[in-house]
Amino acid sequence: MTPLLLFAALAAADTPAESAAALVARVQPAVEEIRGLKFKRPVAVRIATPAAARAHFAERARSLWPEERARLDQKVYEQLGLLPPGFDLLASVLDLLEEQALGYYDPGSDQLTMVEGQASSPLAPMLVAHELTHALDDQHFDLDALLRAGADDDDRGAAAAAVVEGSGTAVMTLFLTREVGGGRISMDAVMEMQKSEAKRAERLKAAPPVIQRGLLASYVLGMSFLLRGNPGRLLGGVPGADLDRAFTDPPRTTEQILHPEKYWVEATRDVPAALVLPDLSKALGDGFALRGRGNLGELELASLAGAFSLSMDSPDVVWPARWTNAAASGTAGDEFQHYANGARSVTLLATRWDTEGDAVEFQNGLTTVPRSRSYRAGRGVVILAGDDLGARAERIAAALLEHLALAE
Repeated sequence: MTPLLLFAALAAADTPAESAAALVARVQPAVEEIRGLKFKRPVAVRIATPAAARAHFAERARSLWPEERARLDQKVYEQLGLLPPGFDLLASVLDLLEEQALGYYDPGSDQLTMVEGQASSPLAPMLVAHELTHALDDQHFDLDALLRAGADDDDRGAAAAAVVEGSGTAVMTLFLTREVGGGRISMDAVMEMQKSEAKRAERLKAAPPVIQRGLLASYVLGMSFLLRGNPGRLLGGVPGADLDRAFTDPPRTTEQILHPEKYWVEATRDVPAALVLPDLSKALGDGFALRGRGNLGELELASLAGAFSLSMDSPDVVWPARWTNAAASGTAGDEFQHYANGARSVTLLATRWDTEGDAVEFQNGLTTVPRSRSYRAGRGVVILAGDDLGARAERIAAALLEHLALAE
């Protein structure tokens, strides 16, 4: 799923415009101190209705995740068994954002928005801390430029989103810790917020796992990645130098997010080479045409290989190992292509792995597509999903596997 980098925070707030500005003025110095950067210019603040917030999310989606691409992703996920048939992916994501995201930062207008109509909460400063961090990072590193760099690489875009939301979540978490320690927010208020958010999260918990993971990974895994895989490091403060490095030399894959040593440790740094498949329209037969392509990365390959269950209420959720599994580890790149011929369509997914053993483990771990529709040779595994290709299936798979072998 192409990441929707909407710069939204999941927190409650019901603050009049006048007091919102005062709240921003109070929180801003703390954010600067925790993040280790100074604002270059003021950040405007406004209050928006839930309808206006949804309109904002929809506009961002049109810019970053056009409807045509969203429909492509939806069909691909259906055929790979990650979504039920007929599931409206774009509408579902926008519904969840409207319900869950109660504040956001818009880099286009350099403006922080708080959504009205929610229960008044003493934890509103958390929301402001998160969004001010986005504003601060944007003024120094240009968040939309970071996102545009991954526009043609889904996995790279997801890794960039993890840096952005991880920064906001890390600063917000440390800010909350200091507020509680200083007596400005009570533990009773924290417990009440947790109960309230648990109720609000029911709809998110009911969403297909691939959507849950797509919306939450950047927040949870992003913070863990920036802490080099050890959330306990946050007790020592937000590592500003590490955050700055991640923005100026961002991770390229969700594999690096899930396995931070593959980014932070030079000896084990791992950036797979891009995988580009040939157009197989002619091999598929008269009438078939390539409608789109993309990639999944380890985070979504893990969903294909059984890494579904993830309790968002568990403290273990902050550990990257809970988001993947052995069957998805060791990826060296992937690409999917979607072809259509009238009402008939097919998704081809080619994956390359670090070792032949990794490839075997991935194929054996597949749970969302029939094993009979997967093919392996050496370090490559190919999946043919969607309409049955009959006798052409093995020829198509062989061509893709040969391409993978030649690209090594």
